[in-house]
Parts: sequence; structure tokens; C-alpha cells
Amino acid sequence: MSQFRNIVKKAVVIGLCICTFSVQVSGATPWSSANGIFYDGNGNEIKGAIAKGIDVSYHNGDIDWAKVKAAGISFALLRCGYGNDERNQDDIKFVQNVKGCEDNGIQYGVYLYSYAVDNDKEKTLEDMARSEAEHVLRMIEEAGAKPTMPVYYDIEDKSQVGMTAKQYGDMAEIFCNIVKNAGYKVGVYSNYYWWTNRLTDSRFDNWGKWVARYNNTSEYNKEYDIWQYTESGTVDGVGSGMDVNILLSRPCSITGHQYEFYQLVSKSTTTINGKATYKCKTCGHIKTTDIAKISQITISKTKYEYTGKAFKPTVTVKDSNGQVISTQNYNIIYSSNKKVGNGTVKIVFKGNYSGTITKIFKIVPKKVSLTKATNIKGKKVKLGWKKVSGISGYEIQYGINKSFKKAKTTTAKSSLKTKTITKLKNNAVVVLSQGKYPSHVGIWLDVDGGGILHNQRNIGVIFQKKTELNALGWKITGIWEVRTDYANS
Repeated sequence: MSQFRNIVKKAVVIGLCICTFSVQVSGATPWSSANGIFYDGNGNEIKGAIAKGIDVSYHNGDIDWAKVKAAGISFALLRCGYGNDERNQDDIKFVQNVKGCEDNGIQYGVYLYSYAVDNDKEKTLEDMARSEAEHVLRMIEEAGAKPTMPVYYDIEDKSQVGMTAKQYGDMAEIFCNIVKNAGYKVGVYSNYYWWTNRLTDSRFDNWGKWVARYNNTSEYNKEYDIWQYTESGTVDGVGSGMDVNILLSRPCSITGHQYEFYQLVSKSTTTINGKATYKCKTCGHIKTTDIAKISQITISKTKYEYTGKAFKPTVTVKDSNGQVISTQNYNIIYSSNKKVGNGTVKIVFKGNYSGTITKIFKIVPKKVSLTKATNIKGKKVKLGWKKVSGISGYEIQYGINKSFKKAKTTTAKSSLKTKTITKLKNNAVVVLSQGKYPSHVGIWLDVDGGGILHNQRNIGVIFQKKTELNALGWKITGIWEVRTDYANS
């Protein structure tokens, strides 16, 4: 019996509807750089970093500076010599290295290795610091050099161990004042231990700081300008065993860059990443960042039951990193979102994104409860249903098969609760019963005054008029279902 009911339930339906009418960021490769960002030995961004460079002396031999630049090196610190102003203490590769940097557009600075001490038998500490400053200035002049980076005073020799913090400050002050008065920027180089245990005089904060710390992280806790992170690097054009450095923005070396949006380079779409630049509001350093492409667009609901009101499912857009894209980057346009059928949500991207995507959702008929389906003389069916508020009419659809191919429709006003369907056409489904429950199905044919074509047990397919069937105890019953998809336009 349940199988029979499932079949006839789909045979005829009644429908109604209202009739009025939008970075998980994993660690990078250690010591790499990309898009203006530099990474330490743990793959984390180096605070305040703006460039990568090397420092060289005659020990590095003849350098191919074109290859150095092609390797991503943008600055160099060139040793001009060591100790007092004596020609036998000049760096014999200084002039050559200056020319190599200038010919290849590599900015450079200069440094001198100090041997100034407080226990020399012939010169005082002050005299030696003064001579070392004159040594630098002579070398720069003779080379015709025009350094754009500071001249650094390298204080770290073992012969200098044992002096007081004030003495280190005195010698540095003499050197830096002479060089600065000659028109050059100045700074001091030393290793992490010296900076934290010996070069502690407050005057060192007045000059640039170049800190050597061979470790995955610098860990120097004062503002500084350059971090020499290795003495065993390999750079194309020079070779192995290289000192490699990171140039920092001094005011950002502790806090890191404070980036804000600067310029949109290209917009992201559903197929390609976009690009944007961000500028540090403290130092002006610029980095380039990918704008991950649009990857996933979902709407909060894909199916609604008709109510007569407009539906507006919420939209969520995510990029290829799984991050939610702000609604500021797209507009949402709803259409066909009130009547039964397919509603559309159009997402029009703007800002950092470009493109238009359309999503579809369904509005299905509101359910209506059928209360009766009464056959009237074989060619009429009277239907009754529970009244539904908030609608403007009903549509009744009936057909000859459960797929509703070539189905017929009629209408009823919203104030009605019954409807009589007349003149059932050829091939209409007829349900028969001989007792309390329907148990037989036939097809109505307009032949010889009308009758039913059905399959009778032990006889086969026969055509019988209604009077014949009644004589055999058969009654005609219609089984119908309600559907809410009518629009009275």
C-alpha cells in the first residue's frame, strides 16, 4: 500500500506563491629575502632590515662586482687600511674595490681596523686615534671615493682589551669628530660581546653602530644600523668565507618597521595573485606583498521556502590562504530573490580585487496541506486545502504522470480554500478503489462518452465505462498534492 501511495502522491500537485511582483604565514627560508623583506636564521623577518651587503678587504682578492650585484648584494663596506696613517698599512685593494662598487651602482661605506691603545711607548691613545682618522681621510681622497654610507671605526683588537669604557669612548670620539668634520657620516664596528661589555659609554649612541653577531638572531637590544650575521657566507663574485651583513633602519631596528598601505600594484582575481606595496611610516622602507587570489565564495543558505519576502543570504569570501576577505573589497547585488525559482547573488569585487562572481540559491514553494480530493462523476475533481496567509493566490498543477511532463495548470484566488477541476482530458490519471483504500490505477479516455483504460487481472488491458465499473463496485478517487509556485502576473 505504501508503494501505491508514493506513486499517486507524485501524480498531481497543487502549487502556490505570491502573485504580486563581497597571511597563515609559515617561516621563510633562513637568511633569504623577498619583496623587500629579509629573514634571519630562524626564517623570521629581521626587524628594521632594508638591504643585504658584504664587507671586504684585500684578503678577498679580486672581486667581480657585477656578479656581486647580480647576487642581490646592494651595499658593501670596504676596508681602506688599518692602524696609524702609514702607507704600508693601506689596504691594497681599496681603490680597486671603490671603482668596482661605483661602476656597478653598489652603495658603499669605508672602515678602518684600529690598533689604538693606551699603553703605546711613542704615542698617546688620542694621538693614535687622530692618526687613524687621518689615515681614512687620505685613503678616501686618493681613491677619489664618494662613499654614501658611513666611515666605520673598527674597535675589537685584543691589544685594546683592558681599557676603560671612558677610554674607548674618548678614542672613538676623536676619530668620529675628525671624520664627521670632513663631511662624512660616521659609525663604530665591534662584536656583540664588546658592545655589551666594553663599548658601553653613552657617547657610542651618537654614532652609527655596526654589530657583529654570528647567530640566527641578533639579540642586540639597542638601536643599531648594521648586523654582521656571518663570517662564513658565500657570495657569487667573491666566493666563500664572506662577511655578510644586513643594513637596518636604525629607528626600526628594535621595534621593526611600522608598515601602512602605500600603493596597489595589481589586483587579485580568482586566478592570479595581486600585489601591493607597503611603506614604513617611520623610515620609509617599502616592501611588496602578494594579495592572495580569491579562492572560495560561499553563501549562508542555498535553499529557502517561499514567504513573499526577499531573501538575502550572507556572503563569505576567502583567499587562497584561507583568510576571510573584508566586505570592503566587494559589493553584493541580489536579484530574483523573492519569487519561487532561482535567486542570484552577484559579488562585484573592488579595492584590491577584480572580477564578478554569481552564486545561485533556490526559493521553493511553501507547503500547503491538502484536506480533500473528491471525484465528481468521473470528469471533475474537487480539491480542498488549508488556507495559507501572506500570499496572493494559488496555482494548481495536475498531470498524467509523476514526472509532470505536459502538466496542466489552473489558478485559485488567495481567499479560496477549494477548487474544482473540470473536463479532465484524455490520459488523465484515475485512481480506483473497491473499499476503504485506493487499490487500482487507470487512464481516462474520451472515447464513446468517456471511460477508463486499465489492466484487469486474468483478462488484460480493457476499456470500461464508469457505469460498468460502478456495477463492479469500483469508485473513482483523485489523489493530489499541493505545490506553492504560482505567480499571478
